[in-house]
Amino acid sequence: MKIALLAFCAAFAPAALMAQTASTAAARAVTLDEAYRLALAKSEALAQSAEGVKELAAARRRIRAAFLPALYGEASAVSAEKSAGKGQAGLNLSYDLFSGMRDYISIRAAGRRTQAAELALARARQDLYLNTAQAYISLSNVRQELAIRQGQLSVWADRIKELQRRESVGRSRKSEVVAAQAQLAQDDSALQNAKGREDFARLELGFLTGLEGELAPELLPVPGHSTREAYQLKAQKRFDVEAARKTLEAARFDVDAEKHLRWPSVSAGANYYFARPAANKNTDWDATVGLSLPLFTGGFIGASVDQAEARARSAEFALAFVVRQALTDVKEAYSLLHHSAATLESLTKALALAEENAKMQSRDYTYSLVTNLDVLNAQNTLLQTKLNLEQARAQACLAGIQLDVAAGGPEAP
Repeated sequence: MKIALLAFCAAFAPAALMAQTASTAAARAVTLDEAYRLALAKSEALAQSAEGVKELAAARRRIRAAFLPALYGEASAVSAEKSAGKGQAGLNLSYDLFSGMRDYISIRAAGRRTQAAELALARARQDLYLNTAQAYISLSNVRQELAIRQGQLSVWADRIKELQRRESVGRSRKSEVVAAQAQLAQDDSALQNAKGREDFARLELGFLTGLEGELAPELLPVPGHSTREAYQLKAQKRFDVEAARKTLEAARFDVDAEKHLRWPSVSAGANYYFARPAANKNTDWDATVGLSLPLFTGGFIGASVDQAEARARSAEFALAFVVRQALTDVKEAYSLLHHSAATLESLTKALALAEENAKMQSRDYTYSLVTNLDVLNAQNTLLQTKLNLEQARAQACLAGIQLDVAAGGPEAP
């Protein structure tokens, strides 16, 4: 039984490494730009927002229709005893000459709302880019972790072989072999856990992009960055901030429109008849001009103005919040990128030292200058440093993208 276990431990890591290599070769390569384009095409949320923009544009066209006259064909007939020939048919033309400027103000408000919706849609695309990048980097990171852990299993397999050889000539104790086997089993359990996280990350990216099967995202370069002030200036003009400004402008137009309810309105109408009852058969057309001035509305106009002003003040608070949130987003992303870059630099130095230490511990062990536990500790330190370095690299890449999005990027693909 022990011989079978030793043979398994010795052969497991190389075989697993070959399986991982084959899996990587079969995986579909995908870039972040491609993943983003696929996510844009797949997103139902963006499609809904786009339809909302179309709805607002249609509402604006409806308001524009008030600037044009309306023409209707009309016909009526009376069905009663001795009423033959008493029906009439003709055309009716009506036009609002003046409506207290409310139509002009309303169409400007509608235009601002349409612009706000278009800007919000553009910002939603940028948020989708960030979500896609998070899923993309997560999958890339866990695949790098798998490669590191697979390599470590190979190291432990070689270590076990060496210890077995030394045990056979009496230079190592059996407990040292068992300790290496225990470490191999622990690292294998960590590998299986990483495989589970790889499946989750792959499914998450697949949900966003519609891609199925094994995916092989590329390693993204660690981004550079400018000053925080430069990003903050850009953030104050990002799409969601501009959308909030347009919404505030629309709300202020609404206030003006409600105040203009107190203004008079003038309308005109004309009728041309093809057929009329006998009593009016000599009249082919007529025209009317009407004037309406609100004298008392039971407080309706005042309440409408107050309601519109409350919405405008709410829009002001919303704009202030969005601006403050944009600046905070930049500060947080900038800080994360700055510290991630510093961590990455430190871990790069630590990795070089850990690799040198692992080599020296293995060499000293052959001369019985250190114990097997020292070698195991050195290898574990090297493994953890590699994993920490990869995690820091992924975090720095994501922080760079977060900073770009926080400042109002990226540009539309």
